Amino acid sequence: MSRNASLVIVALTAFALSACTRAPMPPDRTTAATASKTAVAPGETVAQLIALDQQAVALAEQARQHGQLDPPVADLAEQISIHHRRNLTQTRALGDAEALDVVDTPAIRNQRSEEEKRLKALAGLEADAYQRGYLDAVVETHEQALALIDERLQASDNEVIRRHLERTRGNYENHMKTALALRDD
Repeated sequence: MSRNASLVIVALTAFALSACTRAPMPPDRTTAATASKTAVAPGETVAQLIALDQQAVALAEQARQHGQLDPPVADLAEQISIHHRRNLTQTRALGDAEALDVVDTPAIRNQRSEEEKRLKALAGLEADAYQRGYLDAVVETHEQALALIDERLQASDNEVIRRHLERTRGNYENHMKTALALRDD
């Protein structure tokens, strides 16, 4: 065997042995690195809740101004407006109390843009179709809100935010159930 080949074998053996003696990365570091990729900042959660409440209020206010809704649908729009305005106030207060950095993300800005389009499309419906369109929009937006809230409940370790998410979830769930019942009558 040539001298160069022997040196290569020695170098490779030394390299392999040094790799075997290196301690593996501790599991808590790998878990933390993975968790940081999926964890959502509390301020982002609060910003998302604010956007969802604003969306629900805008939809309800448009329906309330429409004026040609059946009384149960008009009552639902009134309740949604009241409950989500209250929740909006509580969510903002939570962000202030927890000193959170509540900033709209690009995803929230996109959501707001899509909501504006939905409101314009809904406003363009004729009177007969408006009520069904409103109920469909309530169901769809509340389903999306519930999915997001459930996701954030699983990811949050802040007990104050978790309690607020649970309370908020109840509002969305009740409104969605009522809208489904009215729509499917």
